[in-house]
Amino acid sequence: MHGLSQFLQFALCLVLICVCTLSVQLAALAWVRVFRKQPNLGRAELDDTELPHVLVQLPVCNEGHLAVRVAAAAAMDWPRDRLTIQLLDDGDGEGHDELAIAVRAVVPEGVNFHILRRGSRKGFKAGNLAFGLSHSDAPFVAVLDADFVPPADFLRRTVPVLLADSGLAFVQSRWGHANREANWLTRVQGLLLDSHFAVEQEARWRAGLPLSFNGSAGVWNRTAIEQGGGWTGDTLTEDLDLSMRCMMQGWRGAMVSDLVVPGELPQTAAAWRAQQARWTKGHAQVARKLLPTIWSSAMPAWKKAAMTLQMCQFAFYMLAFGSAAISLILMYMGAAYYPGVTWLGLLVTVLGIFSSIGYLFLGQRILNRQGEPKLVASLLLAVVFPSGLILANTRATFDAFFSSRMDFNRTTRVGEIQKGGWRGVPELVVGVVLPIFAFAESNWSALFFFFAVSGLVSIGAMGAIAPRAVRQQITPGE
Repeated sequence: MHGLSQFLQFALCLVLICVCTLSVQLAALAWVRVFRKQPNLGRAELDDTELPHVLVQLPVCNEGHLAVRVAAAAAMDWPRDRLTIQLLDDGDGEGHDELAIAVRAVVPEGVNFHILRRGSRKGFKAGNLAFGLSHSDAPFVAVLDADFVPPADFLRRTVPVLLADSGLAFVQSRWGHANREANWLTRVQGLLLDSHFAVEQEARWRAGLPLSFNGSAGVWNRTAIEQGGGWTGDTLTEDLDLSMRCMMQGWRGAMVSDLVVPGELPQTAAAWRAQQARWTKGHAQVARKLLPTIWSSAMPAWKKAAMTLQMCQFAFYMLAFGSAAISLILMYMGAAYYPGVTWLGLLVTVLGIFSSIGYLFLGQRILNRQGEPKLVASLLLAVVFPSGLILANTRATFDAFFSSRMDFNRTTRVGEIQKGGWRGVPELVVGVVLPIFAFAESNWSALFFFFAVSGLVSIGAMGAIAPRAVRQQITPGE
């Protein structure tokens, strides 16, 4: 048993060091965001007669009423003779005609608007976007998901940036949240995404690090898409995949930080859990696909390391699961921790909590939301709720590396019930049983287990009550 205990504690140290690396990355990005000046974004000054042709792609898949938001895209300020809008319908065939009628009713006359349906879901969103590109030769391509409502000046504030810098693959705007105040879960998501854009993405741009497109509310230089290898559907995060391939080719990304495009956040735990599992699996798939090529390339070591850390953020959940599993085994064995392991665990746990809260608070401060009355509770829940995704995201990570199965289930909207029958049972069971073992331990792991248990119980409970909440939401409109 002594040898096994040594091996497990050594493995635990490796896991903790990896977690520490991810926490240090958050702190480093926050530091860069505070102390590094924003680069100057050039903007080409052109007359309307000189503006280029722009293709706006709106990929949809059984989006229902949200698809009619194509009207916002049609209302964007750009010369009509150089604007093409594609509604790329990847949904069920029986609803296509109804969708076409509803959408055409809200699109003004004179707009070059097309509804395209390929009749296959091969490659999912990536395949849909690639299909649309094959029907246009526009040199610039804007991508907007169905739930995003761009302001009228969206193209006026993005395309000139690409025209002024031929080395930019894309420009990304900041996401807003139309339903941020719907419930505590949406408040937490808004807070998490605020920090992702205002701190992480902004810091990467300011530091000249590789930057990832976020899948919506951005504009691409078509040449970059083609040189990067085009949209491919072999991962569930086609945006990260193409971005990293373009970065390997020497292209750069940029942020238009003061441009906000509002979208909708998942309002149920089931929808958020499924979305996060898809994103986690997609990141892991991209890492599996590209890391060997990245590290065998002639790129500078700093760039390889930066790309690796960006792609491997998914590993947090797997590492947290591994840390908990090893600790529980050691508890069961009755093994005594070496002092160095205990102190390392305490350091990593405290560092992780404080770096996360600091990173999240900085995002709110940058956006002038630090005085909001519910901020303290939201910050606490923003640490607790993601902990409840440990089981789902760990499974997604293993699927990415050990399974060839590709299921792309889009994020469900308000009034829809998440497919798959998940009702929070796994999270509730683990969340209730875990304290029996964990809270008997008097070392550093108690704090970690407290957040893990709180998150699992919270997400599980929200999953258990979600069906009733969804029915109550849709009843008035029936």
